[in-house]
Amino acid sequence: MKALVVFDSTWGNTEKIANAVASGIGGGTKAHRVSAMEAKRFETIDLLVVGSPILGGRPSPAMHEYINAIPEATARKLRVATFDTRLMMRFARIFGYAAVRMAGQLKDKGCTLRSTEGFFVKGRSGPLADGELARATEWGNTLSGS
Repeated sequence: MKALVVFDSTWGNTEKIANAVASGIGGGTKAHRVSAMEAKRFETIDLLVVGSPILGGRPSPAMHEYINAIPEATARKLRVATFDTRLMMRFARIFGYAAVRMAGQLKDKGCTLRSTEGFFVKGRSGPLADGELARATEWGNTLSGS
């Protein structure tokens, strides 16, 4: 399976999760920051995984723009998965989750949604909650069909 993991990260937590997901997918999959040129290479992939921290219940502006820029003809051929990094606090549920919003945005473009996931941080700037990197690697493994 050829996969592309694209992320945005404010404090480095989402980047760590993205790298763990890519490792779990295997096959040489790499995680790329949303602004990287490699993040726009859709023609040879089977799966696109996008991740963002939650900012006011939404993905980062850069990730929102990235998803909007995916050509619709390309989107109709893509299987996608989304993830976010989120706080464990109850009030965070009030605003919603970036992974769900990104999934909706991608489905509206015609993508086939495979999965959404949330990974927890202990505070606004982190660190990641215990066990989240291992969970991200396992999720990546599941996405790859292994």
